[in-house]
Amino acid sequence: MIKFPAINISNPNFSKEEDLTSFLLLDAFIYNDAEIYFQEYLKDNLFCDSDGKIFRITGKKHPKSIFRKVFFFLPNIYKIELIFEATNEYMTLDDLRDFMIERVKSLGYGKFEVKWILELRKAKSYEELILGKQN
Repeated sequence: MIKFPAINISNPNFSKEEDLTSFLLLDAFIYNDAEIYFQEYLKDNLFCDSDGKIFRITGKKHPKSIFRKVFFFLPNIYKIELIFEATNEYMTLDDLRDFMIERVKSLGYGKFEVKWILELRKAKSYEELILGKQN
């Protein structure tokens, strides 16, 4: 079972134009049910979870609750639940750190990126790498 947060490791570069939810998942639910979004950004992508285990998104399912179907138009009502499949692969903490540092470097070397890289180097857990240090 996947442990959140999880980060997309299929896409090698962060892009300022991309939707951040295509890189970072805090749970198995997403609020965008557009098929093109799912196919382009999520389907078959690999995610490293907070234990270093790697999962592939294999599908999606719509909510069964009648209330979710009736009130789908309200903000913060999830539209679909992602289906994950374990790959039985593992990413070490140092491998994920190196991967993320390379992604941040692809954004440039401004003050923000330099600070982010320093924080990544200090991270002691997968969760700190993915979300940053929580106070």
